[in-house]
Amino acid sequence: SGAPLTFGASAIAGFFASFFSLPFDFVKTQMQKQKKDPVTGEWQYKTSMDCVTKTLAEGGPLRFYAGFPTYYVRIAPHAMITLIAQDQVKKFW
Repeated sequence: SGAPLTFGASAIAGFFASFFSLPFDFVKTQMQKQKKDPVTGEWQYKTSMDCVTKTLAEGGPLRFYAGFPTYYVRIAPHAMITLIAQDQVKKFW
């Protein structure tokens, strides 16, 4: 127990939070940044599932993890601070 264990456990929790949320964030970002085709006037993706299907076909499952290190550096500190703070608050109970 102690601060090093809490720090390590929260870093691992941050990794898994990043790992499981990045594919959803990737699809959301792709949907938000798409533009209509200038010739046909149609969107690149009709739905989120259409985005998933086309991304899998074009880049495989690892395409959803493009930019993982950057995403981890952004998400992990949030998880770490939250879990460390929760551990400190529990000491007062």
